[in-house]
Amino acid sequence: MIRIGIVDDEKQERDQLKQALARFSAENGTELNVQEFDCAAVYLAAQDRDFDILYLDIDMPQMSGMELAEKIRETDQDVILIFCTNLQQFALNGYSVGALGFIVKPIQWYSFHMYLTRARKALQKRVGQKTAPPHIVVKDGTVTRLLDAAEIAYVEVRQHDLLYNLCGGDAKTEIIKNRGSMQEIAAQLTPYGFVRCSASYLVNLRCITAVSRMNVYIGGAALPIGRTYKDAFTEAFSRYMAKKEWEDPCRS
Repeated sequence: MIRIGIVDDEKQERDQLKQALARFSAENGTELNVQEFDCAAVYLAAQDRDFDILYLDIDMPQMSGMELAEKIRETDQDVILIFCTNLQQFALNGYSVGALGFIVKPIQWYSFHMYLTRARKALQKRVGQKTAPPHIVVKDGTVTRLLDAAEIAYVEVRQHDLLYNLCGGDAKTEIIKNRGSMQEIAAQLTPYGFVRCSASYLVNLRCITAVSRMNVYIGGAALPIGRTYKDAFTEAFSRYMAKKEWEDPCRS
């Protein structure tokens, strides 16, 4: 979900922008949470100002949209700013506050769609960077190895050892044994697309090739789904598949 704020003193302009946002949401399958503010002061007084995108009118009383943008940038360098204005002469000033662009009123669908599409792509890239799998330091005999988590197909725990099952480009599996606990590695990797299917196995959702009622299949390995973990695993796998389908540009 993308959180969007609109700051404009003209209700008619806010309504037009909300209609365009609703159309974009419907046509692109993108969930938008939209909040509106009728002036800069009301926006600044709001307790919750955690937005991904802000549409700012420039010509507002008391504090202009440009002044508001400068105020916002004092504490927030990440929110995407898009100006909506009929004052084209201020366009160059927008680069000083890192604005994505300007939409000239009255809003035209082409320019609106173009800038919102750019903003959505920027947000997706930002999220991808934040959730990039980390590297794991493991002992391989007398050698310390730095593993890219994306290489790990699944982790198995046996007594006090963790077995990292790696899948190389040739589809051959390499296993590295290292001391550790399942709780520790699960806490480290769960935010990056790993989920436990049983007390003994932590699997990389990206490496799953099939799922049955009783097992998870990764390459030629069939890993049991434990009763205690079944609901959580099924939910995580369903979310992953739904996200994968949404991101696939070739889907029908």
